[in-house]
Amino acid sequence: MVEKEKVLMDVANVLNKEDQPWEVIVEGDSIIASWKWMNAVFFQPSEITEEIKQYKFTVTLGKNGKYTEHDQTENKKNNIDFSEGKISFGASTFSGQTTQKSFTIGLGKDKQTDKTGVIVSKFDTQIIKEPIRQYLKDCGWKKKVFFW
Repeated sequence: MVEKEKVLMDVANVLNKEDQPWEVIVEGDSIIASWKWMNAVFFQPSEITEEIKQYKFTVTLGKNGKYTEHDQTENKKNNIDFSEGKISFGASTFSGQTTQKSFTIGLGKDKQTDKTGVIVSKFDTQIIKEPIRQYLKDCGWKKKVFFW
């Protein structure tokens, strides 16, 4: 088994790639992978909607080669409805264990790339989870299993 300090020291170099939309940082004993997978303004005939969606996957290394996992999602939405004269704001967060896939398409502007036109956002938690789990497995670490 690779020592905790070495696992934490090497993880960013091993997992951060220029062609992937997420990145890994280390804070204390935790590996934190973050992905702002949507930051767009969508245009419809009678409304404009701004959406920001983010995901974090945190793996905390413990003792004896075991680790725990934690997911966090954050969704923010601002909407202006011209036909009804309403402005609405919303936000939601989730913290716990989750597996998600999402696909969004619409007309608007991607604020991360400045692309305007048809905007496509794809999201899958496994894109982040699997490489981190494989890295830890390769280092001899195992997910801590809780028995109820």
